[in-house]
This record gives sequence, structure tokens and C-alpha cells, in this order.
Amino acid sequence: MNINTKKLDDPLKELTLPNFSRLGINHHSPTSSTYPDGIFLYRYIYCDQAKRRMFEGNANMAAGVAVNDALQYHYSDNIWKHNPLTKKLQPQKNEKLTKDVAIQKALDKFCEYNPVNDKDRDKFEKYKETIPLTIRQGFLACDKLGAATAKRITAEDSINHIDNRLQLPIVGRTDLHFEDFNEASRGASASTPNVAPFLSVLEIKTVWSKPLKIKKDGSRGFSSPKLPSTPSLNHLQQLSFYTESLNHVSPCYPSLVYLSADGFQIFTRDNCADLETKNLKNYYDQLVKACVRRERLLSRYAHLNDKDAILEELIADTDPAFDHPFFWSIGHEFVKEAKELWSNIKR
Repeated sequence: MNINTKKLDDPLKELTLPNFSRLGINHHSPTSSTYPDGIFLYRYIYCDQAKRRMFEGNANMAAGVAVNDALQYHYSDNIWKHNPLTKKLQPQKNEKLTKDVAIQKALDKFCEYNPVNDKDRDKFEKYKETIPLTIRQGFLACDKLGAATAKRITAEDSINHIDNRLQLPIVGRTDLHFEDFNEASRGASASTPNVAPFLSVLEIKTVWSKPLKIKKDGSRGFSSPKLPSTPSLNHLQQLSFYTESLNHVSPCYPSLVYLSADGFQIFTRDNCADLETKNLKNYYDQLVKACVRRERLLSRYAHLNDKDAILEELIADTDPAFDHPFFWSIGHEFVKEAKELWSNIKR
């Protein structure tokens, strides 16, 4: 569903905009727009896609993917995937699996993950136990939101959104969205004839137990996962993007769902002011402003013809924020390479 006034056959296919084509940048994403400039430059300009695929992962990320996979296997009518023949993202029909089969398939896929160190291996072993419990909490949350009886449930929909304040589109992929005809629960009158369905948009996040210090017996303890009492700013901006984009198709009812092995927390406009329409619009505007600023940064040296020269100038202008606990968790050799890039800049 390439949405909005301008459409691309494949939203990830390179565009030929003069300011950015030399840098290999063809779109913004709701996730990368929240990255500090330094990690963005290293990941998306210095490194190509093949190199990014070599970055170290972590068990938390792999476990989150497993949970989303299971929910999509069970509920989705269509899942957007890369078509190996056309080399494009396209919706593919999903043969819905039972809950037990979906859990097992997702867990089998998670077991293919290769931990990067001993601590990550301990998390890997722990999450093999808690992933099924977390998925079942996801089933409860999705059923509560109406996914079990909804129509046209779509996963990983490729959203290409054009905002006139930007030169590049914003591209993202939804977790789940579906048609919801339960008008009364969404504030409309159930007796109103021919009321168009709401489009329920679910952004799903997972919370995992954190590893503690090694015990005297050599085993590692884990803390209990804690569901958030308020939504994350980054998550609100991501959800605001999907809501803004999909509102061009149908009125949206957005939900931000947090899952752990012990429970779930659902935030909607009914229980969280952040998800009220006017506030989500503010979060979307914040996202766009971040993208505008990113475009201004990347355009700063557009007069130069050499990508390496542009990158060198951009690196000199940015703080790499190497002390960030998450964004630089990509592997020692890559962090070392990035530090050399910044240390070699002479000013």
C-alpha cells in the first residue's frame, strides 16, 4: 500500500534527487530519523546495505522479531515481503496458523540466531523460555483490540508517505493494521448507516528481562520485565507516522501495545492523552522537523562532487556520541572503524 499523492513502485528503489543521490540516501524512516547524526552517517552513508547486514545483532532484537512474526503468522491475511522474482516489496497471502503452530514457527526461527558473546547467549537461553509467554500475551492484547474478528489484516505494509516539507519520502512498515467495523467502540454511532470502517493501526513493542551479575554458582540472574507506565517518545513518533499516512485511506484508531512475558499494556486515545489526534499530529510534526534538519545537514556540502569529500565534511560537523548505550551496539570492529573515521578528521 504505497500511500499518498505520489507513489513509488518500490519505495526503497533509489531516487535521483540531486542533493542526496551521491550519498545513496533515497528516503527517511521513522526509526533512522531518531538516530544521532553520527551513527546515521556511519550506518547509512559510510556503510552500504551489505555491510549493515554484517552488524552484530542482539537477543532482545531477535526475540522482538520472533514475537511480531508469531502474531503476523496467526492474524494476517497478507504480509508484505520481497518478491524474489520482481525484487520488489509486495503483499503475499498468508495462510493463517493456529496460535500453537505460530509460536513454534517463530521460536524455531529465533533459535537460528547466533549470540554475539556470553552475555548475549545467556539472554538467548532465557528468552527461549519467555518468548512463548510473551507471544501469548500478544494474542490476548490483539484479541482485546479486535484482531480476531477484523477484516483485511495486513502486516509489514510498506508505507511511502510524501510530506511537502521534505524532499525525500518517509518510508516505514506497519506491524499490523486492519479494518474495524465496531463503530460504537470508536466513538461513532452504531445506528449510522454506511459508516466507513475505522482502520486500527497497531504498533507492537516488546519488553524483556535484563541480565544481572553472574551468581556464585556461575549462573546468571535476570530482572523481571517492567511494562512502561507511559509510551516512549520514539514509539509515539513512529505510530504518528503510520496514523498520518493511513488517515489518507480511512480514519485511524492507533494503538501502542507493549508486551512482556507477564502481561501487556495497551495505550490508545481512550486512556492516553499522547494518542489523542491533536497530540499525535504534534509528534508527527516533530518527526518531520527531524527529517527537515537531517536534509539540511546532508545538503550542506551538495556543491561537492565527491562522496568521500562530502562525508569527511559531514563527519567533521557531527558528534558521533560513542557513549550511547544502544546505537553503537553493532560490533567491536565496526565501532573501531567509526572511531578511526572521526579521529582522522583534522580541524
